[in-house]
Amino acid sequence: MLVPDDYVGPVMSDLSGRRGRVVGTEQSPGGRTLVRAEVPETEIGRYPLDLRSLTHGTGRFGRTHARFEAMPPQLADRVRAERGAGSPGA
Repeated sequence: MLVPDDYVGPVMSDLSGRRGRVVGTEQSPGGRTLVRAEVPETEIGRYPLDLRSLTHGTGRFGRTHARFEAMPPQLADRVRAERGAGSPGA
């Protein structure tokens, strides 16, 4: 994502709260920073809206799929419960 330098801290903090890992940052022209991060898909459904709010409409966001990883067991149980799947392994 590309965000104004003033918002890099709040954006990185938000990504961390979404179980994200920042894998790199690069300075860009115009007082902006390119932030590269890996964030689970379940955590970024509303991210374009949330980023807009965090950066007062000035942040830009794009995504690509990197890989699949197993969910932490507690989170998997919560997702199953929310979807009504019942017991683990269902």
